[in-house]
Amino acid sequence: MSNSCFNVLRTTVNLKQFKIDNWLRANKLSPNYNKTSFMLLNSQKRNPTSFKVIRNNHSISSKDNLKYLGVLDNALSWKPHVQKMKTQLSRACGVLSKLKHYTTQSVLEVIYNSLIHPYLNYSILNWGRALNATIQPLKLQNKAIKLIRPTKQTSLEEPFQHLNILCLPKLTLCLQANSCTLITKNCFQTILMTILFQSA
Repeated sequence: MSNSCFNVLRTTVNLKQFKIDNWLRANKLSPNYNKTSFMLLNSQKRNPTSFKVIRNNHSISSKDNLKYLGVLDNALSWKPHVQKMKTQLSRACGVLSKLKHYTTQSVLEVIYNSLIHPYLNYSILNWGRALNATIQPLKLQNKAIKLIRPTKQTSLEEPFQHLNILCLPKLTLCLQANSCTLITKNCFQTILMTILFQSA
């Protein structure tokens, strides 16, 4: 729900909560109010304290960020999500750093694909085009590549190519291109089927 006026938005939201509460009662369901929260998205970076959401005489708590397809904040900056990923990547780099003395490169690649790649790949179509300053902490991927395949060169292009791994910008572009291809293919199939049925 959206509205430029906070008062109208608050009234609309609380009216919807009343309808939701009636539906829950009709279906003999009970929400967990301790786990229920809301987030107010706005471009002006202000969250008015007067904005209250009430359901069945329970005040729903307001949060600056929520875990939904990653960690989403009220400014849609993806900074909390990137910070959480940074923590996971730092731990994975620590594991690689300790194991590189005792195992082979192929094993380190498996660890990378298990502990780092899933976090980089998850929901990248949403946060992958964020500001460079926001995703800068994820340069830990470069550190991981150096741990797997040490190099004295300043450029990491050769290690990335040798390991058959895409750097973060290229991974984003690749998945975007793949999504566009699927969308185009589905649209083409829909148009083709429409033409075929119309001609029949």
